[in-house]
Parts: sequence; C-alpha cells; structure tokens
Amino acid sequence: MPHQIDELNSSPKRVPMPEWGLVVFEARHAPGFFGEMNDVYAKFHLLIAGSALWESGGRQYPVSSDNLFHIASHVPHRQRDLPGQPVTLYAIHYRPELLRPELTRALADVGMLPLDLQGAGTDQARQVRAIVQEMMFEQQLQRLGWEALLVARLADLAVLSLRWTRGSAIRIDRHDESAARVASYAARLKTEFYTAVSLDEAARSVGLGRRRFTELFREITGESWRKQVHRLRLEYATRLLASTERSVTAIAFECGFEELSHFHHSFKAGYGTTPLAYRQQFRPESQ
Repeated sequence: MPHQIDELNSSPKRVPMPEWGLVVFEARHAPGFFGEMNDVYAKFHLLIAGSALWESGGRQYPVSSDNLFHIASHVPHRQRDLPGQPVTLYAIHYRPELLRPELTRALADVGMLPLDLQGAGTDQARQVRAIVQEMMFEQQLQRLGWEALLVARLADLAVLSLRWTRGSAIRIDRHDESAARVASYAARLKTEFYTAVSLDEAARSVGLGRRRFTELFREITGESWRKQVHRLRLEYATRLLASTERSVTAIAFECGFEELSHFHHSFKAGYGTTPLAYRQQFRPESQ
C-alpha cells in the first residue's frame, strides 16, 4: 500500500467503508473545522492533539487530547474545533452488527460516550493507544486474519469503554503521578487478584516503596492491599461455588489460594461456613 500524506480537512473526512464493515484512519483538521453528522455507522474517535466542542441532543462535550469518544449510529451531532487548536484524531468507523448485540445496545443507550483516558489512569490510556496502534498496523499490512483481529480489538474498546463509564474506573488526581500509578494498579487488581504477587512486588510494579504504596493504596481504595486481595478472592470464590460445578480444589486454585487448607480456613473465617456448605445453600443437589 503506497504511503499517502493526509491533507487537512475543514469538514468531516469520509473514508469508504469496506464491505466487511470496519475502517481505521487518521483525520487532521484544518483551522476552523466544523461538521454536522448523522451517520448510519458507529464510531470511536481517539484524539491525539487539539481541542474541540462536540454537541448532541442539547448537550455539549469538551474534548481534547487523550479523549476516547464513542458515537452510536444514527446519533445527530456537531463537531467544532476550538480556535487555534485544530484536532488530530484516529477514527474507527464500523457497522454496529460487528459487535455482540448486548454491547451494541449498551452503546446505543448511551448515544455519545466521552472518556478522559488520563482521568481513567495511565495504564488505561496506554491500553487504548496500543489497541488503536495495533488496528492501524494490522490494517496496513493486511496479514492473514487481519479483519478478525480488528473486530476483536473493536470489541475490546467497547467493553473497556462501557466498564469505565459504569464506574469501574477509579477517579484520581492526574497531577499526582504516584497516586495515578497506584489507582491504575488498583483498577487492574479487580481482574488480576488471583495472581501470585506479594505486597513488595505490587509496590515495585508501580515504582514505589512498600510504605508509600501502602499509604496511597489505602487512601485511594479505603482498605489495605492485603485486605482487598483477600476480599476479592473470597468474593470470586462464592460466585464460583454458587454458579459452577467446579471442585473446591479447582476454585481455590482459580481464586489464587496456593494451599487448599488456607482457602478453607479463610473462607470459614469470612463466611462462617465451609466452601461445600456454602455451595449447598445455593445448589442443594451438590455433594
């Protein structure tokens, strides 16, 4: 594919939608950019420079660098760049049917979904940038399976966006870099609690000493690192006990307990009963 230099756009850039339903491209706005749109496709925009004011349904959305913005299909909206701050962005235009129906419905219910990646945490911003970079790379090379990979990364963006907007992101002071790193770690911990990581290793992973990490973690989450890891593991164990047929040994392993006896002791201390007795409350037929 020959290299092309994108020209500046004073109105929305139109890139043909491929037959299979997804395209990724860069758009560079000229000074005074303005556009009114109501597209049949949905789109993600990742702003990497400039500032703008977008409008829809009587609401205004200030957007700037490191904003990820989703716009559902058939949502009328306006985009106007601020004076002297023309926008550069990456656009992902896609047919809504590429996503699972529940994701499409959730995004359509929101309509216009702005996300401040800096406010969500440094790791989240890096993750989104990496997804978009990978999509551009795969689209450029068009290696075997590239279309399927782009659809998978689109789903990643949809899930991440919906989870953040429903409150799973921890709000932080972006000017405190140490707090930002700890908050980002705390957000990841909700889905990584089962890994065998010590307190010292957790502190080192964000470039802090044990004492400072412990202080910031408690300030941000309201509980100690050890208590949160323990709580998350036990809560997940109750879900597995109540909803699956997996053995207690397997559940202990999946939740991050290295010894079955430790799991039994911790579970009984936390819930006043054994794992099997807890399961039988929800699944009396279980032995």
